[in-house]
Amino acid sequence: MPSGELGRNYEDGDVIFREDDSGDCMYYISKGKVNISRNSSESAVHIATLEEGEIFGEMSLFDRLPRSATATAYGEITLLTIDKKKFFTSVSRDPTLAFKILEAMSMRTRRLNAEYMKARNRKFEILQVALDLDQISALILDEARQAVDGDNGSIMLLEKDSETLQIAAAFGKEQPEKVELKIGDGIAGKVLETGQAQMINNVSVNPLFKPGGQDINSIVCVPLINGDRKLGVLNLSRVSDKTFSMHDLRLIQVLASSSTIAIQSALDFIDLRKATYELHQVVDKMRV
Repeated sequence: MPSGELGRNYEDGDVIFREDDSGDCMYYISKGKVNISRNSSESAVHIATLEEGEIFGEMSLFDRLPRSATATAYGEITLLTIDKKKFFTSVSRDPTLAFKILEAMSMRTRRLNAEYMKARNRKFEILQVALDLDQISALILDEARQAVDGDNGSIMLLEKDSETLQIAAAFGKEQPEKVELKIGDGIAGKVLETGQAQMINNVSVNPLFKPGGQDINSIVCVPLINGDRKLGVLNLSRVSDKTFSMHDLRLIQVLASSSTIAIQSALDFIDLRKATYELHQVVDKMRV
């Protein structure tokens, strides 16, 4: 991949960066197209094809998280690289650069919203493009409820800052006592820590179980993990003496596996909106 005077050149199929790589720069496509994809449990899922004049990888300028997708050259391309220091130095000299980045973020947000609106009534297809975290969590939980009968259920997602599991969607009887769980705490915390699903048909004898005031007899808890990213857990429980089966467990595992990419996409979209807002603040200060 030789470097040209106006950027770095890539051949068709060259990987620019991979999902989970560390990143400290963004890219501007001065020539050609770039495919963006994300890994699922079984294969790579195509997300978008970016064209000349678009930017990508800009989130690395606003956070220190690993890359959330893989970028691959589509045909022969030329890219310009802009690191964080260069970006803010350039913005101080030419504030219009901030507006260009902001415009690119806004265009991407509008495009994702358009895709979401097209797919919102196609039920499970929404998992590829959904942006609202509460809605996607509720949809996944509804699918789990239809696949496996349960008296109660919830999706608990890991808060990035506190590393605490918080309920994103739930059905059934509300717990009178709110139990705060971190990674490793309780059945859900242990499942997320180890990445191993649990099916327990007599929770009263399990030392990890934290009842929270509910009369639960059996539980299925499956981790929601995308690559090496721990996202949360999916829980179903029963009050009656009817126990869960291995078939029930496998159904929920398949559902969880196919849902993690949608949850990660929704989380990435939240980060994108936050970064866009922060850039707005920077631009507004420059205009004062």
